[in-house]
Amino acid sequence: MKKTLILSALLALGLHADITLGKTLPPLTLDKANGGYFTGGAWHSAMLKGKTTMLMYVDPDEKDKGEVFKPTIEKLEREMNFKKFQIVVILNLGATWKPDFVIKKLSQSKLKDYPKRIYVFDKKSVLSKKWGLKNDAYDVVVIDKSMKPIYSHSGKWKKEEMEKIDAVIRSNSK
Repeated sequence: MKKTLILSALLALGLHADITLGKTLPPLTLDKANGGYFTGGAWHSAMLKGKTTMLMYVDPDEKDKGEVFKPTIEKLEREMNFKKFQIVVILNLGATWKPDFVIKKLSQSKLKDYPKRIYVFDKKSVLSKKWGLKNDAYDVVVIDKSMKPIYSHSGKWKKEEMEKIDAVIRSNSK
């Protein structure tokens, strides 16, 4: 019994290890039962190639942790060249108690308010399991053009972190 509990705990820790900076992300697809684009269809991680990406992986219950970061994101949206940069928001539906249809309904206004962002649903916490992003958190990862994470942050934002992510994005989006 003790061995089973210890093994289970170790496996759980391994599944939720932090993302590795500088290491190419393994390919994955969110489709059908796993999720996909808000507007429908499968989302493939290959779409991250060729642009610097700010990927926000958000447990809908934790979305308030990003409110202080909102002006920084909006400034990036106004000033950045979206031929070289993109913002992908992946809502981790597997981490919330809220029903999917409620999250989808609440997300509809975001499409109108922030049309440059790409919205994706992860119904089964796939990015948490396969890429090591935190499951019940507000994660932000900056990914370079070759799909390597170059910056990662989880949780509440401080001014220094916002300045750092802005600089990382701008220097890698030229």
